[in-house]
Amino acid sequence: MSENRIMTNVRHRLEYFVVLFFIFFLKNLSAKSIFRLGRILGHLSYSFATKRRKIALINLSIAFGNKKSNKEKKKIIKNSFIQVALSALQSLWVLKHPSRVNQLIEGAPSGLDLIKKCLLRRKGIFFLTAHYGNWEIMGIDHGFRGICKLHSIIRRLDNPYLNEVALKLRTVSGNGTFYRDESLLQIVRALKNNEAIAIMMDQNTAKGGVFVDFFGRKAATARALARLSYRTGTPIIPFFCYPTRNGTYHVKYGPELILKKTGHKEQDIVTWTQSFEKLIEKTIHDTPNPWTWAHKRWKTRPSEEQGTKIY
Repeated sequence: MSENRIMTNVRHRLEYFVVLFFIFFLKNLSAKSIFRLGRILGHLSYSFATKRRKIALINLSIAFGNKKSNKEKKKIIKNSFIQVALSALQSLWVLKHPSRVNQLIEGAPSGLDLIKKCLLRRKGIFFLTAHYGNWEIMGIDHGFRGICKLHSIIRRLDNPYLNEVALKLRTVSGNGTFYRDESLLQIVRALKNNEAIAIMMDQNTAKGGVFVDFFGRKAATARALARLSYRTGTPIIPFFCYPTRNGTYHVKYGPELILKKTGHKEQDIVTWTQSFEKLIEKTIHDTPNPWTWAHKRWKTRPSEEQGTKIY
């Protein structure tokens, strides 16, 4: 084994032990204590993650321009860092005691009747969502509702030990996962079984995407959701959770996106993908704090902008 591989393995194990420590440390705390600790860690990460802060500020400048002052933008960034830290702690907190998710969800989600009606079509459901609020807790809650099995399309983590932790978290309430590099036949099979597929549409797509408008600037976006729904007729339902001031969440399904076919498939796929991004954009625009602003959303540039560097 090479020296680099040895060092990588050591780093992966150290990261894993840190996560195990947090799981052990958090397991006997209350939801309120987790909330307070999440805020503290969020403030600390905001103070030390200078590169990520700069990325977030660039993103906010693209999204809002001069409509928000620097003071307002910095406040949004700080709240975003807090949300990310809180989401991580809450996820580790429920890992060993999944029923705790009930303490984090305020009442029954809105739109449950819509989900039941869509399932009557026997074509499954696509959930359109984003890295917004606590998406992990939202998924776990859905699994416990017993409405339909939910599969998330995920990327393998570089750290195999943490990848196992993430898999356990995402399947703890009966949900499933598909890796991005796996065959689409698995997704089609799940839809035929009248199950749901959650697809996050708010991150940069380096290869195979299509450029659509996102906050007034071209953003490389995956087209798989549009292609699959176009082919299968599977309904597309927005699926988001909205943080409250006390660390809990309101979950909302819907309304269903009604998309038309014009007979020009490739153009329709671009138009549909644009519709997805506009919905996510509106969600973020209306309440920006819960979104993960530190991601390089506009990193990949279209051919006419080659040489342009945003980050």
